[in-house]
Amino acid sequence: MNIRSALTQRAHAYRAGGELAAGLGPCEPEVILLFTSVHYLPNYAMLYQGLMDGLPGKPPLVVGCTGDGVYERSGVANHGASALAINTQGKVQWGAALRPALSQNLSASTAACVRESFTHVGGKATFAFVFASGMRTDGSELVNVLNQTITCPYVGGLAADDRHFLHSQVFCNQEARDDAIVMLVAQGELPIALHSASGWIPIGQSGVVESVSGNTIRQINGRPAYTFLQEQLGTTPTELDIGIVPLAEYPPQADGNPVLHAPSHINAQSGDLVTIGGIDTGTHVQVCTATRDDVLRGVDSAIAGIMRAGLTPAGMLVISCAGRRWILEERYREEVDRIQAALGTELPLAGFPSFGEIGPFHAVSGGYTPVYFHNTTCVLCLIGR
Repeated sequence: MNIRSALTQRAHAYRAGGELAAGLGPCEPEVILLFTSVHYLPNYAMLYQGLMDGLPGKPPLVVGCTGDGVYERSGVANHGASALAINTQGKVQWGAALRPALSQNLSASTAACVRESFTHVGGKATFAFVFASGMRTDGSELVNVLNQTITCPYVGGLAADDRHFLHSQVFCNQEARDDAIVMLVAQGELPIALHSASGWIPIGQSGVVESVSGNTIRQINGRPAYTFLQEQLGTTPTELDIGIVPLAEYPPQADGNPVLHAPSHINAQSGDLVTIGGIDTGTHVQVCTATRDDVLRGVDSAIAGIMRAGLTPAGMLVISCAGRRWILEERYREEVDRIQAALGTELPLAGFPSFGEIGPFHAVSGGYTPVYFHNTTCVLCLIGR
């Protein structure tokens, strides 16, 4: 297993692609996971071309998305691009597909993406990476469809922008699309360890979700959802609480772990909360908050979970909620610092702050829970040798 990561902060898209290629080229990658800030979007084709022109040999598959910044072994960046290149020496067969119009028919677009990507690997896969546009996608519905469609473990996230909630894109080779889903599937020997953790702490009393419309929560415990949130917080929620004050639910198959849903819109007048991933009626929820130290303890929990697998580390994919970054502010580099303290500073690493995280929990008894859609969560994907 040969894995490399690279980071660029060059403003010129073609030169940025070339700089990534210089760092990844010796790996002779079969696939590249590519993450960028939204600043490259007008010129993604140039970034991709610069990457391809600088790589030796057969062009690799490239999939990824925009993030609210990027992570890499050498640092974190508000503006830039990071990439994780993987060469399994032919032990893994890869397939990729992109499907647009996700918001028009999420189920059909997702199923079509699964079928096409799996066709490239003979109809079966041992692992999958999934990225989807973050502006108009109900992450909970997306994961529900994926869980009904594929049986292999998978990990991923929703693309992000700079907290504007306006535009994000996913990438598949030279194509960059909004309102789309992209999948990269693997068939073969790819040692993987996964875990999800947040660090957020429940406060106040739990409530029952009683009225929803899509991913809009209207009523909890007989009161407007906004009122319930306000009562539990003991203060008036504002736009500053978007993405960082989640509702926790405790699914019976989650091995005791909370699954968190953060609001993307708060409407004091209507009393509605719009979450990035929908919550079913009848679900018991509890408001959660976190300090910066709580957020970083969540990273420690995620690291402990992947370490239980006993793999020899070869590379790491990090998908951490943008809301975590908004709380950590100037300390958000410390998420990467803690990973490196546990696994070494030379470990190839790349990832992005997302608008939603997709992954399972590593059960204490061994194995994995079902995959869930999360917010305010850090999902780690360790690739072993």
